[in-house]
Amino acid sequence: MRQAGIERQRARDLAQREPLRMRADLGQDGGRLLHGADGAPRGGMRVFDHGANYGKSSAWLSKPRCGRPILFSLRQAIRPMPARETEMVNEERAFDPARRRVVKLAAAVPALWLAGCGGGDGNDDGDGGDGDREVRRLSSFYLETRDGTRIAADLWLPDAARTARIGTVVMLTRYVRSTGPGSPRPEDDPNYAYAQRFLEAGLAWMYVDARGTGASFGARGGEQTPAEIEDFGDIFDWIAAQPWSNGRCATTGVSYPGGNAELAVRLGNPHLVAAAPMFSYYDVYEHLSMPGGLYSRGFMDLWRDYVAALDRVDGAICKLGESMGVSDCDAFAESFPPVKPVDGPEGAALLAAAQREHQGNVSFPGTVDARGLLFRDDALGEVAWRNMSSRTYLDALQARNVPYHVRASWLDGGSADGALARFVTQRNPQDVYIGATSHGGDYGSDPFGAADAPPDPPAQEQDRLLMAFFQRHLATDAAAPEPARRLHYVTLGEPGVWRSTETWPPAGGTPTRLHLGSGAVLSPDAPADAADTVVVQDPDANTGTRARWDTVGNGERVRVDRSGSSGLTRFVSAPFAADGRITGHLQLQLELTAGRGDGTLIAYLEAIDPQGGVTYVTEGNLRLIHRRRAAAEPPGRPLRIPRSFARADALPPVPGERFTLQLDLLPTSVRIPAGHRLALCLADRDTTHFDDYAGADAPPLVVHTGGAAGSWLDFLLY
Repeated sequence: MRQAGIERQRARDLAQREPLRMRADLGQDGGRLLHGADGAPRGGMRVFDHGANYGKSSAWLSKPRCGRPILFSLRQAIRPMPARETEMVNEERAFDPARRRVVKLAAAVPALWLAGCGGGDGNDDGDGGDGDREVRRLSSFYLETRDGTRIAADLWLPDAARTARIGTVVMLTRYVRSTGPGSPRPEDDPNYAYAQRFLEAGLAWMYVDARGTGASFGARGGEQTPAEIEDFGDIFDWIAAQPWSNGRCATTGVSYPGGNAELAVRLGNPHLVAAAPMFSYYDVYEHLSMPGGLYSRGFMDLWRDYVAALDRVDGAICKLGESMGVSDCDAFAESFPPVKPVDGPEGAALLAAAQREHQGNVSFPGTVDARGLLFRDDALGEVAWRNMSSRTYLDALQARNVPYHVRASWLDGGSADGALARFVTQRNPQDVYIGATSHGGDYGSDPFGAADAPPDPPAQEQDRLLMAFFQRHLATDAAAPEPARRLHYVTLGEPGVWRSTETWPPAGGTPTRLHLGSGAVLSPDAPADAADTVVVQDPDANTGTRARWDTVGNGERVRVDRSGSSGLTRFVSAPFAADGRITGHLQLQLELTAGRGDGTLIAYLEAIDPQGGVTYVTEGNLRLIHRRRAAAEPPGRPLRIPRSFARADALPPVPGERFTLQLDLLPTSVRIPAGHRLALCLADRDTTHFDDYAGADAPPLVVHTGGAAGSWLDFLLY
């Protein structure tokens, strides 16, 4: 009941920020545009389609600049996916040229597009050698995969495909590749503007509905299952066999499609030569769905309802409307954006048949919640946390040595932590950018910056860097990859300044320790006297509805708001004598006593200016039963305190007994100007985001400071 109230409050908050009205003039594509109260088209709000699919055909969707997440416009609270895979396979299924699969066109692709499509393996380095080919700018059709599943694809081709062999960028989404009834005019397609970026770069772009979603056939036993990822191999093989293809493919995507883009690398298909996973989650358990082992209730419940509605599971659209506070189910269902069918007279019938198969889809969040699969090694059939994460396939990813273009943000869930883990662990060529933006990079989110700050780099520069990466690696005569490994990052509070490094953490940092002491102080000197501090209990403690865990799905700029919390436990340093930069992970060690055998601890790092203004920087989260330190560093999880989140490693605190807790704070880079103070704020819950594991009536946590074994915060100061 309490969670439902929180979700309704999110909807009210959104309505107050920007009232909406529905516009009735539907336009060519039969869709309706959401507009603000001033009548201007509403842009910049998003829902879960972290790929493209932006445009005009949505009644309940307002779709912004291409290639970014889109927000469900009446639901600011909806956030994207737990990306997921099924049971681990014991053997890596590498590409075997001896068993090249023949992938068939399973729907009526117009003959104009098919002209000349046939032989060849796509590896000819020439310009095609057969004169001008007739190609269509946009075609929608089915590909039949190795197991007979038909998956829907939109293929965009540039004029260059008439005479030359070109590279192809592939995106595979579970959020519907496109909406609307379909049209013979490419300009009418919601993805037209996004597609133009690829076409102007001389590249083909293929956007595909994952099996069991959109217009694709099949039923899903989970998310990002091995079968879903192996479909990439069929797609690459089909592309390479086309007369316009040079046999070179790349993958990309934001969030869920970004995770797919990286998971495709593990297949070892020879046609995949580059990948651009952007704002994706290297470990979905820690970086998105269960940070610190805390179940992200708001996200998981809404994502469960949203993807079921997208898949057209019976009754799901009305259930989603109900969770959003919409009373008129029929009106909501009528306005829900229709899935685009494939081309041809049978397109609508095929779409209906595909959606009937979606009735067998298994809900990942629903299964996790109902069966209590809250440990990282929990599994039930194809619902298994370990299968959702790229780091699970670390050996296969490293063996492929495929170049990456990576983007993340210090404020976007745990995407920066994943980008750093990948950079430190995997030795493949990587060009990594960690900024201070919203999820997807549309908005500036530096907490020290202006509320309406643009993204850095600007949207056009982000697109330019991405297209340049693809052009370098997809050209037939592609040279060796650009600088093997380099990480570029911004520092909060230093707008427009980017630093680059080939190592992480960067060289030159000074290990610094601040001790927690009596009087709520942070001091470089260890206090001699022991003292106890009670963590303030607040049943309403929260971080608002625009925190780092919200931008994951709505794409809005991050602005943490704890004004609704009645009390905070804060330890504060003396003013900095000179400017300093904290860069990297921070680690907190606490001596604690808990009143229950479970609970939550959240630590927030803040900066306090000379006038007393408080600015959020980063945070760390941990469910107390996960306090055990692992004997060895888990694969693909460097830089952090070793921790497995495995069921067998759970170590509940003994009520009333003192114990040591080590906690990571998510990485950051922040400038602390002279005269500013550093603050560490402790809380025992965040009601807008995570389940409560101790209960409202639990005795408070007690922090022990000073004496023989105190509590402290460690970081690198530059």
